[in-house]
Amino acid sequence: MDNKIIYEQHNWEQLDTSRLAPKIQKVLENIPADVRSIIDIGCGNGVITNELGKKYQVLGVDRSRRALEFVITPKLEASCDAIPVEGPFDMVFSSELLEHLPDQVFYDTIKEFKRLAGKYIFITVPNGENPDKLSIRCPSCGYIFNRPNHLRSFRVQDFNKLFPEYTIIRSFTFGKKVRYYHPLLLNLKRKISPATAWIPYYWIPRTDRHAICPRCEHPFFCPWRFHPLAFAVDVANVLVSPKKPYWLFVLMEKKEAHV
Repeated sequence: MDNKIIYEQHNWEQLDTSRLAPKIQKVLENIPADVRSIIDIGCGNGVITNELGKKYQVLGVDRSRRALEFVITPKLEASCDAIPVEGPFDMVFSSELLEHLPDQVFYDTIKEFKRLAGKYIFITVPNGENPDKLSIRCPSCGYIFNRPNHLRSFRVQDFNKLFPEYTIIRSFTFGKKVRYYHPLLLNLKRKISPATAWIPYYWIPRTDRHAICPRCEHPFFCPWRFHPLAFAVDVANVLVSPKKPYWLFVLMEKKEAHV
């Protein structure tokens, strides 16, 4: 299934600026003083883009036409791995995009970041997330996947490898503290308990429990049933996995800009 179909079905009508206000403020506080132009790649419905546009010259880029309806800055419908625009922009900004990308799209997107960035790249991603934590199994084809379609995890050192031409000038974690799952315990939980017990959906509103399988396109409701072995592993995970801030912010400057 083309993940764009799933992406288009997102509830883009919810411009939740109030919930993201602390994050938006952190973004604004950390933009270098010499930035004038920004390209926001993977801007979604513009919840951050529109705020950036109040101070900067901003181009929002996203592949969802429906999402872009809510973006009030200049905007462009395009995939993040092939953006038909010339640079450079003072800063490339991207928030909660990279974790969703399959391998080839991911590496091509990194190339686009570098092509379009005149001086800075500013990225936010989940902080050291274990994507398997939110694994579910499609009841139709049995495919196991991450419900919010997060495909990879990031730590600060990963950006040194992905962007060797850049220097990290600022990095920090921020946001509500969440508990991730220890990989060994999670693997054990998946082996000894049914898929309906993998994620404790009792704390997720019923309206948010729907999913679409990216392999067979089957839409389904994610139930949750208590299972004693799954619960025991959950308790063990609480003891070994401390909570940490959800977001990782990384601001990078092109090395040649120092010359």
